[in-house]
Amino acid sequence: MKRLFLVLGTAAIVLPWLTTARVHAEMIQWTASGTPIGPNFNSSNGTASIYSNFGDGAIGLLPGTTQNGTNSGSVIALDVIYAVNPDSSEPAKFGGSSANYSLSLTLTDAASGASGSLTFSGNLSGEIGEGPSDLWNTYLGPTTQSLKLGQNLYTVTMGSYVNGSMLDPVAPTGTDGTISANISVQPIGPVSPTPEPSTLLLACLGLPPLGLARWLRRRRKDVDSNS
Repeated sequence: MKRLFLVLGTAAIVLPWLTTARVHAEMIQWTASGTPIGPNFNSSNGTASIYSNFGDGAIGLLPGTTQNGTNSGSVIALDVIYAVNPDSSEPAKFGGSSANYSLSLTLTDAASGASGSLTFSGNLSGEIGEGPSDLWNTYLGPTTQSLKLGQNLYTVTMGSYVNGSMLDPVAPTGTDGTISANISVQPIGPVSPTPEPSTLLLACLGLPPLGLARWLRRRRKDVDSNS
């Protein structure tokens, strides 16, 4: 009976610790950064530009800052800025193939140090002016792609374009919108040797009957030798 209490008490102490350790072991850390690769890419500052096909204005695509993440999360792939001539009486309009763009999202797996990039394409159309902008984004091609880095599989799904609310005619080059990406990650490497808590519990519970059976055999042997 004392042995039973000892085993169960040990299991009650060890199992929560193993469960916590298992959760921490599955924390997957990474970094991500987006870079425009077209159109009209400027290699000196890493930006790209879309020029209006009617009116006097342009859309600038800026690299997103390098962002850290754990397991799943959302990042800003590109910052979007507008530039419009405040003296123009007409809004700058965008559309057609001239408003197509591409971006590269680079991921780095913290555990292995492995890096890789995925390319996505889209089209920005609408108009900008001195008032609220009316600009929207349409993705061209797949919006979800996957990449294996180290022992983890990363799945990237492009998110919605967040439009700027107002343009400042005095300083029309502030950040006016963002293009986001959602990142999810799951391990695909070898299974951890750490046993499942339920398996360990069953093993612990199985020890007392084994000890009892051994004690009964020893007891029977003693009885037979004394008879």
